Amino acid sequence: MGRTSEEYERLRRQSDLLEPITKSVLDRVGLSPGMSCLDLGCGSGEVMRLMAERVGQTGRVVGIDVDAKLGAGMLSVLKSKGYRQCSFIEGNVASLEKIETGNFDLVFARLLLLHLDDPVLALRKMYELVRPGGRIVLQDYYFPTVDSYPVLEALLEFKTVFFGVYEKEGRETRMGLKLPAFFIEAGIGSPDGTDVAGFLHSSVVGLRLISAVYRSVLPLALKHEITTQERSAWFFEEMQKAESANCFLLSPSLVSAWKQKPS
Repeated sequence: MGRTSEEYERLRRQSDLLEPITKSVLDRVGLSPGMSCLDLGCGSGEVMRLMAERVGQTGRVVGIDVDAKLGAGMLSVLKSKGYRQCSFIEGNVASLEKIETGNFDLVFARLLLLHLDDPVLALRKMYELVRPGGRIVLQDYYFPTVDSYPVLEALLEFKTVFFGVYEKEGRETRMGLKLPAFFIEAGIGSPDGTDVAGFLHSSVVGLRLISAVYRSVLPLALKHEITTQERSAWFFEEMQKAESANCFLLSPSLVSAWKQKPS
């Protein structure tokens, strides 16, 4: 999805939108003071903040992300706000092998597995880091729910581009739906609980979110010849016009799944 300032801003807006859902799941799994947490693919650090608020100064929150620049910036912001229990590691799933197993009360990842070549292997490695009695929590999108009414022609262009890019890049658009099966395949077992949430946005909010995602995947869409510069210019013009339309957009569904490790 790129590492531009526009993409970082899109991620921050997405985090704000998803915060109530993630808060609810963290509370449902019993995150509490003194616990130790790992956020894999921590991005802008917004989930780390939610974790730090719950574990307090006696707890620990570690974030891992491949983007060192983003990680350093978000850690500085977190510590300036008093969340000194937070730390950051530059790395990816392979970096988990350097972390002591059974070391965390909570291992968490949001919107990570859909970007990985082997999500089941990643799940297996993540679960190894959960201490007995701790929990693994995953959140991922189920993209086919994206829709609008009345139907917008520009949204059809978005779907063509987005799903086309994910197919060409070998990425999963139905990851949320597959989470329980992947838990089982990874040897974790059926989730103890699941949750499905989404949003029905007004045209102004929804179209701006859709446009931001389209802009992020556009370079790959052009590379794979899924769309053209002319078509993409038309798309952005149509999206601006549609903001005044009386329509609503349904977001991707965010699926959560969690499992407690036997004591």
